[in-house]
Amino acid sequence: MVAALLSVAALLLLWLRPQRQEQTSGTVTLAARPSARPGHSDNASTRPPPRPTPPLDTPATLADGSFVVRVVASGAPVSRATVRAWAKGPDNSLGQPTWRRAGEGTTAEDGTLRLPAAPGLYLLTARAEGMAPARREVPRPTGESETEVELSLPAGVPLRGRTVAEGREGDPVPLAEVTLRPYTESRPSARAHALPEEVAVATSDERGRFGFTGLAPGRYELVAEAPGFSPRTLRFVSVPASGELVVGLWSASTLEGFVLGSDGQPAPDAEVRVLGGPSSFRTTTGAGGGFSLEVPGGTYWVIAHKGQQVGRAPGLIVVAPGETVRDLTVRLGASGHLSGTVTHGADARPVENVLLAVSPAGAGGELGRVRTDAAGHYALELPPGDYDVTVSAPGHTGTSREGLVVEANRHTVADFRLEGTASVEGTVSDARGGLLAGVAVRAGLMRGASGEEHFTRTDAAGAFVLEGLPVGTVLVRARQDSSAVWASRTVQLSTGARTRVDFTLSETGRVMGRVTQSSGAPLPEPALVRAMAKQGQGGVLDMGLTDTDAEGHYQLELPAGVYQLTAVLPGASYVFFNVDDPAVTVEAGATVTLDLTLLDERGLRGLVLEPSGAPSPHAVVVATQGGDFPFSITQQANGEGHFSFPPHGQPTTLTLQAYNTGRLSEPTPVTNGSSEQRLQLRPAATLRGRVVAARNGPPPSGFSLRLLNADGSVPEWARDAQRTFPGNEFLMTDAPAWPLRVSVRTTDGRTGETQVTLSPGQRADVEVLLTGGASSISGRTVWSDSGEPAQGVGVSLDHPPSTRADTYTGPDGRFRLDEVTPGSHTVQLLATGGTPEARPVTVATSEAVDLGDIRVTPRKADKGSVGAGFSEARGQVSFAWLTPEGPAARAGVRVGDLLLAVDGLVVRNRLEADSRTKGPPGSPVQVTVRRSGGAEQTLRITRAD
Repeated sequence: MVAALLSVAALLLLWLRPQRQEQTSGTVTLAARPSARPGHSDNASTRPPPRPTPPLDTPATLADGSFVVRVVASGAPVSRATVRAWAKGPDNSLGQPTWRRAGEGTTAEDGTLRLPAAPGLYLLTARAEGMAPARREVPRPTGESETEVELSLPAGVPLRGRTVAEGREGDPVPLAEVTLRPYTESRPSARAHALPEEVAVATSDERGRFGFTGLAPGRYELVAEAPGFSPRTLRFVSVPASGELVVGLWSASTLEGFVLGSDGQPAPDAEVRVLGGPSSFRTTTGAGGGFSLEVPGGTYWVIAHKGQQVGRAPGLIVVAPGETVRDLTVRLGASGHLSGTVTHGADARPVENVLLAVSPAGAGGELGRVRTDAAGHYALELPPGDYDVTVSAPGHTGTSREGLVVEANRHTVADFRLEGTASVEGTVSDARGGLLAGVAVRAGLMRGASGEEHFTRTDAAGAFVLEGLPVGTVLVRARQDSSAVWASRTVQLSTGARTRVDFTLSETGRVMGRVTQSSGAPLPEPALVRAMAKQGQGGVLDMGLTDTDAEGHYQLELPAGVYQLTAVLPGASYVFFNVDDPAVTVEAGATVTLDLTLLDERGLRGLVLEPSGAPSPHAVVVATQGGDFPFSITQQANGEGHFSFPPHGQPTTLTLQAYNTGRLSEPTPVTNGSSEQRLQLRPAATLRGRVVAARNGPPPSGFSLRLLNADGSVPEWARDAQRTFPGNEFLMTDAPAWPLRVSVRTTDGRTGETQVTLSPGQRADVEVLLTGGASSISGRTVWSDSGEPAQGVGVSLDHPPSTRADTYTGPDGRFRLDEVTPGSHTVQLLATGGTPEARPVTVATSEAVDLGDIRVTPRKADKGSVGAGFSEARGQVSFAWLTPEGPAARAGVRVGDLLLAVDGLVVRNRLEADSRTKGPPGSPVQVTVRRSGGAEQTLRITRAD
């Protein structure tokens, strides 16, 4: 009877529970709960609040200078607004910027506040009752006592959404914590701010619904987390959004296994760490040595230690979303030793207090850090494995090394030499040659881990000096406060040198318009508008970016010149350059209108699959374009293995290949219009080998190893893949199953290569014979028509030009490639506004080869075209740009000429001008133009062949 009564009660509860949810769920969504951050979220987070951002170790004083902040709303000053300043430091070992609280205050009746601040980069925020917050990244330049900043508070907007379970027909996910991280820049490479005080947090209700209010319009990164599910990140979320935002969550992935002692018996109470990406996970083994951890889908290291014993699960562990990887085994044993010395300069002076941070190779997550002693020496005990090391010290240019292999009971020696710093000086003038005072100047590495920038302003004579700059390829920029446009120069800096960089700031104009879909319908969300300048020879690549508002309207300030504009959804990582992109001529002080059609955002999409058929999280996908303009771009798949490339406007064939820590797919050719691609990875192979000296030479004490394609070219899927081994033997359990060339370079400068073909899941043994020292290749690039040096030309060794050249030519057009392996190579060059060039070269052991002058040719007009682009404004069509020495230019057409007719047919819009001027290569066409003075003229043009 008791059992029967309990059963009836249970049935009643199950029957009543859904009805109760249906009756109350609406009020839960709509009723405002106490928010973790008032004015931000409808539902409060169930988690304890995060730790606040730590303050600066040494607060600034007025003697260091200050910000003078003015807070306004609709142009009127706002009193009693709370203003905060956050100082930006260098990136940490995970590649994320470090921020510190630098000051806080309340505005006076006139809406102003003075905040002490030393030179550096800051995030300034302002909040006031009834308004959304304002945020802005602002530099405090060196040599400036006060920096004036205005923050404008916008009206708040809401965001509504739902969290649902992927693969479960959209079942709601309750109690999901949804975090919004704001962006302050429009660049596709911008990073969202994760400061606890600046993010907005909400928790989904029992129907998975969540909501935010009082948000500032703009772009955000959204992160959703729920018990039993992997975190989901949506990199770009535009606010306000049309309709409800649906966020799909995959079930959490699980890693299960055992930790065994050196005697093979279970090791209870051993600490297990799982490293990979920005997060790490920890647990302790049970009585039987077992462990289980929930993790997001991804690639991980699994490490354990107990007492003095450490161990690592073999290889990198890949787990797909919702997948469980079982039977992992970590055997404890002796640790390995990583040690060395950090020196500076040619005289190898030891450097004290240098910070070295160690991360698992290719997996991310800091495993340890150490500082050098007075003799510049460091030492670390690590589990056997391969590691990435970053080295940094004040007053020096940092360095790094990837793939340092540490073996049990063996010493791996890795010495580092730090370079000093450099400086840049110059002047800034206007278009008439007048020197400009108070212009902001910034400089920072084009590529590097520090993320640090240096700031100053020009003095009364228009001059500036920036000291302490890192050595390498540095981007220097200048801008007046009244303008949104930066003038940019790329320079190569060497230790102790002072390089001159002078700027001439062009007068600016504006282009504005509206973006709609190809159907004419409004945008589903705000779009990103890109303006690319039509470059002359050796010019700087100018590009403007801005977001549209919710109705699709945009406005861009640009230096006077000719630009092509493209509109894409903000998730596009790359935007191909298309000759058919709408063009516009921007005149100084004038505003021109150009409406745009959203570029088809679907592009080329696909899914990378593991050999098991499960999705491959964060695989690298390379798209290589062949033909007359070879080029390659790299994209990383998301946590569910999905990838996308933007559409390409020209008929072309791309080859896709995917790679994920040793697992490689077959090259897959695709064409425009192809359906979603599926790239299947093949299992990795095991490569074991020995490096031997020639002619009874001494065996190496250590060496670096790179895997190249069989023809010696560098694989795009593993451009930076290099490992450093101690001794003279190596073992790689994650080598790609592919025909490869194994290239080694010893610590004493000897080199060697051998060929091997690896099969999936198989093992091969090789012997690499050392032949001699490394070589170098140098040369100078000049323009073919003028003979002038070509600056900024990308130089790539043994791979097509891509978004990452190996080096760039300097102001004198010269370049140098060091540590080149003896043998046959191809030097590829690509200049902005030029055609690709290639030079084969063979170098002998320890040979320095100078290729002399290499002529780069300006890009020619496309076959069948007249070498011109058109812009359309106020019902008139004009020539917006001309290919140098192209058919239209040779016929006497000038930029700005109005196009009235083609072959006697009146031209009414840009599309008609483009289609009618194209035809069979070498055929004639007549165009009627009107010059700026009003005179009409008919010109005969022969189309390019």
